[in-house]
Amino acid sequence: MKQFITPKSLKQRCLKQWQRGDFHRAFIQQTELFPLEIPLKNISAKYLLAHFKEVQDAIYSLRQDSKKHGYSIIDKVIAHRQLGEQKIPATIVFNTETIFLNYLSKSAELNQFKTLTQQTLEQEDLLKDWLVQFPFKMMKYAENWHHLLNICSYFKHHPRPACYIRQLDITGVDSKFIEKHKGILTELLSQVLTLTDYNNEIVGLSNHGFERRYGLRYDPPLIRLRILDSCLALYGLTDLTLTVDEFTQLNIAVKTVFIAENKINGLAFPDYPNAIVIFGLGYAVNLLAGAQCLVNKDLYYWGDIDTHGFAILSRLRHYYPQVKSMLMDQQTLDKFIDLTVYEEIEKSEQKALSYLTSEENSLYQKLQNNLLRLEQERISFVYLQAMLKSSLQ
Repeated sequence: MKQFITPKSLKQRCLKQWQRGDFHRAFIQQTELFPLEIPLKNISAKYLLAHFKEVQDAIYSLRQDSKKHGYSIIDKVIAHRQLGEQKIPATIVFNTETIFLNYLSKSAELNQFKTLTQQTLEQEDLLKDWLVQFPFKMMKYAENWHHLLNICSYFKHHPRPACYIRQLDITGVDSKFIEKHKGILTELLSQVLTLTDYNNEIVGLSNHGFERRYGLRYDPPLIRLRILDSCLALYGLTDLTLTVDEFTQLNIAVKTVFIAENKINGLAFPDYPNAIVIFGLGYAVNLLAGAQCLVNKDLYYWGDIDTHGFAILSRLRHYYPQVKSMLMDQQTLDKFIDLTVYEEIEKSEQKALSYLTSEENSLYQKLQNNLLRLEQERISFVYLQAMLKSSLQ
């Protein structure tokens, strides 16, 4: 009975209307939806004749269902040449909200929505437009909605608090709750705060996005380096771990800076006059942008000979055009070809890179095709020492 509505298909159709949120919006905007009329599909005379018994059974089931649930059926009369005059349901009518909600067993849910909406608008009326747009999001967080509102209220009165989440003094809310609900809080706070109270340019939660957006402190990324010339040691220290802000302000009198992708290679890097080695950053080389100790220095990047190694090199060279690659050439690859492995094509870097030399780009394109990988730690330490002596000094 694809052409005629049944009690089951009627309920599915009503549920779809419910899921659009129209009834929630009507409450917020104080508009009236009832009586609610649901027009039914027309039945052709040909179909009625061919499926008369099935249609009559479906109509009977629908009329019985209407008596049970209280909705009305408006008929239209069809004058059929063979069957005579026939009354066919044309429109379903739910005269009141109560009848509709009882039919879908949604009374308790909508009542909860109304209660939470009233509480919300009393406390944060700026959320009205958001509730109209996303009525079901509030219901998803109904159990903890009052906590979310309290957090919004706190940030309205204490914008950009410049402390750690752990230090926020919000009744009934701990740091784990905020950590777990950063996504929905980002949406809500963007509604209730003025543009001057947060950084609208920061989007997403990665790299402490929530904290940076709303003026909170966070565990900053760290940069680790070794001073390779003992004469330049700072108060006897040669192995330093600095925050990004500390690193960008570091002013150390070096001529050469090595940047190694692998941590152990950085720790084992040979002594070298007037030089430091920075290591363990991977794709986070963008953290090095704007550092005083890298400006006008001889910069060398040593990464894996694979597609990602060259992608990181290209990213670094975007910030420092003078960067030269080290041990990332065809000769080194050929020397240690027996130690190469294969990279999965799904995990390889396949896009074009803008900041490679012609020789680097040629090797990069070969690696995109043959998917070879030579990890930098597979290159012998003696080979590294020989290169430093012959090529750089």
